[in-house]
Amino acid sequence: MIYFDASAAAKRYFLESGSDRVNELWNGVEYFSSLVILQCELTSALNRRRRERALPRGAYSAIREQIQDDLAKVQMVPINDRLIRLALRVLDTHPLKVLDSLYLAGALGLAQDLKEPVLFVSSDRQLLQAAQVEDLRTLNPELP
Repeated sequence: MIYFDASAAAKRYFLESGSDRVNELWNGVEYFSSLVILQCELTSALNRRRRERALPRGAYSAIREQIQDDLAKVQMVPINDRLIRLALRVLDTHPLKVLDSLYLAGALGLAQDLKEPVLFVSSDRQLLQAAQVEDLRTLNPELP
C-alpha cells in the first residue's frame, strides 16, 4: 500500500520537483491511501495557485476534475477517535505540525490494520524522519 501526504500528492497536479516520481507511482499497480482531508488540501493548493495566477488558462477545471477522478481510486483513512489518539502520541514523540501528525497517524493506523508494510510518501523531511522512527517505509519523491 502506498500512502501519500498532501505534499507528495500535490506533485501529481502541479509540476514540481518529484512530480515524475509521483506520477510513476500513481501509474503503478499498487493501491493508494491517504487521509480523508486530502481532497481539501489539494483543493486549497489549486485555489491558491488560481489566486496567484500560477495556472495556465483553462487548467483549473481540468485539474479539479482530475483530482476528483484520482481520489475516487484512493482508500481514504477517516479521522476518528483512534486516529486522534495516534496523532496525540505522535505529537508527544515528534516535533510535527498538527496536520502532519494526522497524516502520520493515518499511515500508522493503516499499517496496523493491514498488517503489511505501508510506503509513506512525502516531501516533508521532518515528517519522513518521524515516519522512519515509527518503522514505516518512506519515500521522498524529490530525491533520486
